[in-house]
Amino acid sequence: MKLRMPDKYYTGGIILLIAATFFIAIPLLTYIGDTSTAAFVIAGLVCVMTGSFILTLSGGESMDPRIVGLIPAQASINLCRIATDRGIYKNAHFLPPKCTGKTRVMQLNPVMDYDASVISADNSFLGSGPHGLITEPSCNLLVYDLKKRNAMVIPAESEELTTLLNETIGDTFDFASRVSADWNGSLVTITLHDYLFTESCRTTEERSPECCAKFPCPVCSLCAVLIAEGLDEVVLLEKCSCSERSQDVTLSFLVKSLSSRNA
Repeated sequence: MKLRMPDKYYTGGIILLIAATFFIAIPLLTYIGDTSTAAFVIAGLVCVMTGSFILTLSGGESMDPRIVGLIPAQASINLCRIATDRGIYKNAHFLPPKCTGKTRVMQLNPVMDYDASVISADNSFLGSGPHGLITEPSCNLLVYDLKKRNAMVIPAESEELTTLLNETIGDTFDFASRVSADWNGSLVTITLHDYLFTESCRTTEERSPECCAKFPCPVCSLCAVLIAEGLDEVVLLEKCSCSERSQDVTLSFLVKSLSSRNA
């Protein structure tokens, strides 16, 4: 659990309320004359009003996670519909740099089944080889921020990748209370426990059931990108699902080996 220290305004408000207690208590406990008593009481009331005002403004109200989660949702739905209109029906594949020649993981939504072959990522719509749409993952800026500000190093081992997912999504961004992973051969199941944006996931699922697997949000995309870059293999997002009884979200991935195809 991460503990957050109160800011200077909150601390100042508390100090003023404590001072108000002393200003009002002194004339009540001792006789210091009518004028002095009035001065102390007025000073106490001023401290109460000022302190309360500062506490009210410094506390603020946190933004509704449901609303925050809906902010990127419509863009994903629109992109999903555009791709569908172009005949692109397959789920998101996350391609490591060795597959595209780029310096970062790229997302491919192919027209047909993709055999994890090397492709060119110079154009958004692929006209040769495996036809489809290739884009930067929606989490790209999150990955950039983690590498620049947190000096993130992506490991190649599954256990260390699980730890990294928990540290980034759970601790750094506070998107979930914790992240767990089940590695079963080429199948990887990631669970975001007490996920902050579950309600927006359900809303998106109601509007466009296939959208989350085709054009996932930045958080689900981040899981796929870290796995793809860490293992240096293609990662297919097979399914995203929300628990009916809790705030958990489960992601199912399939790792497609490149070694035998691109030797």
